[in-house]
Amino acid sequence: MLRTDHYPFCWGCSVGTDGLGFEWRFEGDTLHAEHVVREQFQGAPGMAHGGIVAALLDEACGQAARPLVSPGVTSRLEVRYLAPVPVEELLKISAQVVERGERRVRAEASILDRDGLVLAHAQADVVLVRPEHFLSTERGRARGLDWLPRA
Repeated sequence: MLRTDHYPFCWGCSVGTDGLGFEWRFEGDTLHAEHVVREQFQGAPGMAHGGIVAALLDEACGQAARPLVSPGVTSRLEVRYLAPVPVEELLKISAQVVERGERRVRAEASILDRDGLVLAHAQADVVLVRPEHFLSTERGRARGLDWLPRA
């Protein structure tokens, strides 16, 4: 499956923003990405901020789940920080759906260093929502629903 952008101003994939700039591809049912965390996203010197690590894992799980539940949102994210995630170094990210229900999927994602050491791992529940979910804020109502893929 080729990448498709769900919303052009999503901070995670950053097509229209200055966010993570997360680019991915599917090989079979597994999402794969290579990513460099920019220095501006460090916490401790040379290490990615934990919130950025969580955001990368959340984006990976969400995109892995999207072919099955769309539109969907993360309802739960559990992150295990196993080793420091370096900034300005190439990282490998993978994600896949591990459990599937009618309105919810569970996905897992990992961030690895160039040698294959798992630095962080997450499990997320992604739930199907009605399109009206995105109209619950003033800015959401102003944006409308024309960005959602047509069924």
